[in-house]
Amino acid sequence: MFTIALVPFVGYLAPLGFAPLLALCGLLSTPGLAQSRPASPPAMALFVLVVWALISLSWSPGAPNPADLKDSGDMESFTGLKLLFQLALYGSAIAAMRGLSDRSARSAATVLAVSALFLALLVALDGVSGAAFYQWLRSATNDPIRPDLAVVKVSIATYALALLFWPTARIMSGRGWTPAAFVLLGAVIIGALALSADASWAALAFGFVAFGAVRLFGKVAARLLVAAVAAPFVLGPIMLLWGVHSGLIAWLHRHVPRSWDARLDIWAFTADHVQAHAIRGWGLDASRTFGPAIPLHTHNAAMQLWLELGAVGAALGGIFFSWVAYRIVALTGESQEDGAIAAGALVTYLTIGALSFGVWQEWWLALGALTIIACDISRKD
Repeated sequence: MFTIALVPFVGYLAPLGFAPLLALCGLLSTPGLAQSRPASPPAMALFVLVVWALISLSWSPGAPNPADLKDSGDMESFTGLKLLFQLALYGSAIAAMRGLSDRSARSAATVLAVSALFLALLVALDGVSGAAFYQWLRSATNDPIRPDLAVVKVSIATYALALLFWPTARIMSGRGWTPAAFVLLGAVIIGALALSADASWAALAFGFVAFGAVRLFGKVAARLLVAAVAAPFVLGPIMLLWGVHSGLIAWLHRHVPRSWDARLDIWAFTADHVQAHAIRGWGLDASRTFGPAIPLHTHNAAMQLWLELGAVGAALGGIFFSWVAYRIVALTGESQEDGAIAAGALVTYLTIGALSFGVWQEWWLALGALTIIACDISRKD
């Protein structure tokens, strides 16, 4: 209840705070893990991925110098160590939340529905006003911010809303609150468009394609989703290199906005450099060492895995997400509606990850964990 009730406040005021929020939730949930549980295949895939990432530090140009790791501020740069803690704490939160009783889950679902709708309406109204309310809050706390930066800050909340829309809509429709679900959808779309959060509304659109396909065609569409999810992790560099040599990327350069034009350059550069160390990769955090060619990260999860951790890392990442998609096939057999909701949430997460954030960003990984928790709560409602 505490975790979910803070969603609108964290989402609007400090989206990066989803990382400590989920970590705290996982830490407080640790005692509930005392009971034995069967091994989790996706958790094992992620554990092996993290171990491989740590091993890759031995050849990574982005590896931190152990001598420089003297305090908590220095540890913030140690991505591999943070990944270990995130896997343990976010995994603990997911495992513990899945043990909620149906009664507790229904109460949590009510809080989630109210929290998500409140956040969506706040972001939509502030988006239309050019983030005027957010600017007022910053000024009132003696921390003024430029209008353009305020818009960027508020727009980050749209990514959380795009993900949480799916379980929240499931809760609302199951309770007969269909008008509220449409208000939620409208608010999310208005906020994303007003704040120029292109990846949010694009991800939501692709999510609806997946949702509609599974809702209409059931397990057939869900099985096709497994292949669609696996494809970027298997063929990503090949597809991009083909696009470069065929002239498709050059054609796109002439027809896309500047921000997407920059992404095309980053992806082409990444695909070219994957070839140098195709199996082992350049090493964890190597993306940060290529200067202006790759500003911090590749803006594509699959390509970042290929570049930093090679075919090994891409395969492990692909196994995890393909396993999630495969579970959606079984879920669809139990309930076509639940399967469609899960498909929409998965595709939304992967689409945003393919267009925007670095694959290791802790708040983004925390949002993935929160989405899993929210989807599980919505099924028990």
